Amino acid sequence: MPGEELSSKEAHALFDILTSHVTLTEIEDLKYPKTIATFGPPLQSSATSKTSSPLLRILLQSFVLNIPGLRNVTSHFWTDSINKLTTALDDANLSESYDKGSVGIRRTLSTALASIVESVSRGRLGGYPKQSVKQDGQYDQTNPDDVVKAWDDFLQRIIYGDLLDKMFLKAAETDQLSDHEPVVQAAHQYALIM
Repeated sequence: MPGEELSSKEAHALFDILTSHVTLTEIEDLKYPKTIATFGPPLQSSATSKTSSPLLRILLQSFVLNIPGLRNVTSHFWTDSINKLTTALDDANLSESYDKGSVGIRRTLSTALASIVESVSRGRLGGYPKQSVKQDGQYDQTNPDDVVKAWDDFLQRIIYGDLLDKMFLKAAETDQLSDHEPVVQAAHQYALIM
């Protein structure tokens, strides 16, 4: 009915739907060179009046630019190297249609990236309520409830703990997912499914 306010549950559902739509749209638009050309800083040396990807730009400036190793790179890295990378990806002509009865590479990559970016976006824009995490830290990756709980615990520990730092340290030591904490392994399973 006109003028009727949304309930808390309805507002939360609408927020989730809009965040999901904007995230996927902005990620899919990265396939167009114009998107990178109008992204704004740090991918361009001067600010544009209207960015092509406001959500991705907020996340880049809030999180990526603060990662050790990236916070001190020169502007040349962003304006030249990233542009060369995106041009090379565009030139690779990665398929996004169904190839031989399966989902194309571009669609697979954008969907996987979207699930992660969408969760981070919801947290950045709407906050993420603090909850308790599983104390024993063990997750049965064959149990859907455990995989969902692992994802929630993963987000809790990244936002309110030091899991992101631990993941970077472990990634510097090894490229084996099996060497990471169980919560990271189970959260990876969740991201693959979603």
